[in-house]
Amino acid sequence: MSKVRRYEVTAAGDFASVLSVLTDHLGLRLLSLDEGERSWLDTPTGTLERAKTTLEFRLPSGDGTPSLTWAAEGRVLVYDPCVSSTPPVKASDLPASAAFARLVTLVDGGELVAGPTVNSQVAVLACLDDEEKTTARVIFDRSETIDGVTLPMMLEVLPLRGYEDEASSLEKKLKRSVALSASATPMKELALQGRSSGRASGGGKDVAALVPTMSAARAWRVVFQTLTDSMTQSFSGVLSGNDPEDLHAFRVAVRRIRTILQDGDDVVDPESRDRFRHEYRWLGDVTTPTRDADVHLIEFPELAATLPPSRREELASFNEVLLRHRADCHAAMTIELRSMRRAEFGTAWLSFLADDDAWTGCGDLADEPVLRIVLRRVEKANRQLVKNGRKISKKSPAIALHELRKEGKRLRYLLECFAPLFDEKALATILRPLRDVQDVLGEFQDTEVQANALLELAGELEGADDHSALMAIGGVIEQLGVRGADARASFSKTFGRFDDRKVQRAFDQLEPRKKKR
Repeated sequence: MSKVRRYEVTAAGDFASVLSVLTDHLGLRLLSLDEGERSWLDTPTGTLERAKTTLEFRLPSGDGTPSLTWAAEGRVLVYDPCVSSTPPVKASDLPASAAFARLVTLVDGGELVAGPTVNSQVAVLACLDDEEKTTARVIFDRSETIDGVTLPMMLEVLPLRGYEDEASSLEKKLKRSVALSASATPMKELALQGRSSGRASGGGKDVAALVPTMSAARAWRVVFQTLTDSMTQSFSGVLSGNDPEDLHAFRVAVRRIRTILQDGDDVVDPESRDRFRHEYRWLGDVTTPTRDADVHLIEFPELAATLPPSRREELASFNEVLLRHRADCHAAMTIELRSMRRAEFGTAWLSFLADDDAWTGCGDLADEPVLRIVLRRVEKANRQLVKNGRKISKKSPAIALHELRKEGKRLRYLLECFAPLFDEKALATILRPLRDVQDVLGEFQDTEVQANALLELAGELEGADDHSALMAIGGVIEQLGVRGADARASFSKTFGRFDDRKVQRAFDQLEPRKKKR
């Protein structure tokens, strides 16, 4: 029997990106991709562990069929789909088949107890030769404990008998394309360790806390890791497109990373900073049309409700246009997110975050205390926002307000991403009016964008000569214009509350006061 080669994916976190590298770049064929809950079973005395075998019960998400797998050294001895959605608790509960007879004998009538349980994404892939024969199987596994402790992503290479040389060649290609570290620890043991650490720490991820004396480079890295985790958690939902909030959360993390990269001069390695700023801008661009389409669908019923009842009924056909448009945008976005560019960029970003050398001596200010650096960046961003905000008048072009919104986002993201460093009272004093300014500017820009988009999409109804629907859409666009005008009219008063002496004084109070002994 050929030995299983096991590796930890050291650039852990982005399952989709690594999977794309395996399929698109290395040409592995995806045989199955399962998501759900997994539990390892054994007798109370550890009979199966002593026999160097594992019994795994899987309960898939959605409508999948539960299954039971008995394996040795990563190789499946017996697999059986189960009818029951609960794991067997004694030998007599095991499938009554010749294949499981050996396992029944091994357990010898004893009880079966559940060991560690994890939520997993597991991909099984095949490496094929020129004759389309399988030479090796690759199992790619991302799991986290029920307590929420994320485990290292694992990759196993299982050579088929007689194809050891081909498997070795595959391993070399894998190591060149994915950051790997040899591991002797199977996922079951990692799950046991993760469960213990989760109980000891109260669960959750082991993310370093931001403290004022931390070096700027380390703090920037911590913030990036936290935001990357947020992107990873929502990524599968972005691809499925079932919940608009997944894409919204994903895009917020992308925008925040872009902002922290922008303000990472002399802290982050300049070459990496320039590259990733470019890539994250691209990632924001390719997800924008779908987010805009989501907003159209979410807000359209409320907008339609402002029309007379007879006019609302005339908009039914246009709702179908919005649904088709959203589906088209999502399909185009999914192609980009599954592209080689996205996969390589995602892997490079995770490798960058995992590479200690990339964060050593990476800038003139990298070793400075983070609070000192962040306060300077906040002061600069606030000064620019106040200066340009005071210039806005009734005659200012719309682009001036759009640019001011970007400046406000920059300040807000700096404050929120590094929030643990600041005095809580001073931070709250600043954020409340700053968010109000953002809301007003956002309403002004969003209504303008939405009105233009609806006007363009309305053209798809013209072929059907649907004049009544076009008239109703005109009423909706008119309502958007009213909302936009109201937002612009309220800007001066709203900005004045931010450009207030008390709020501006709070910027000087962001540094936490030292506690008296």
